[in-house]
Amino acid sequence: MQLMFDAGCGPAQYQLQGKSFAFPDMSAKLCPQCKADYLRKHGFYERYLVTIGFAGEIAIRRYHCRECKKTVSLLPSFCHPRRTYGLLAIFGVLAEFYIAAGTACLAAARFFATAGVEFSRQLLRHYRRRVEENLNSLIMAITDIYALRAPPVAERADIREKVRQLLSRIQSPQDSSFKMFELTSRTYLTNQPN
Repeated sequence: MQLMFDAGCGPAQYQLQGKSFAFPDMSAKLCPQCKADYLRKHGFYERYLVTIGFAGEIAIRRYHCRECKKTVSLLPSFCHPRRTYGLLAIFGVLAEFYIAAGTACLAAARFFATAGVEFSRQLLRHYRRRVEENLNSLIMAITDIYALRAPPVAERADIREKVRQLLSRIQSPQDSSFKMFELTSRTYLTNQPN
């Protein structure tokens, strides 16, 4: 299981601190999976991250539950769970596609030119499909996060226009993703449950 936390810094500063980073102490918390025992520190693992202005390995703090034998990893909020690309890079290329460019090839090329992060059109297509599949839960989460009186998209718009309107309303991608994860334990790209 992965839990997100606000690192309070960018990936480069986080990487510099490495294992000496002031990670949140989870040892006084019950296991979020079984709730039967307290978590214990369980070392680190290295994870590769690619995002705007950064590409490299970062340390991820792990905890272990002796009761259910499962681990919990603390992921900084600039990462995206189970993705090599960071949150700002993913959001940026999606915004480039839906708001500015119009085609996957053009969006990937323009994003590389402006942000220096390379995306294939296949990867962008994968991210688009996930966002479109999760659109209803995204709309509800953004409505809650920003305390909107009504959903931020036109009801009769096609799916691409709804995603465009939704992405246009997000003021801080990192903050909204972190809040969405806190509210729903899901992210923009999380598979819908069957």
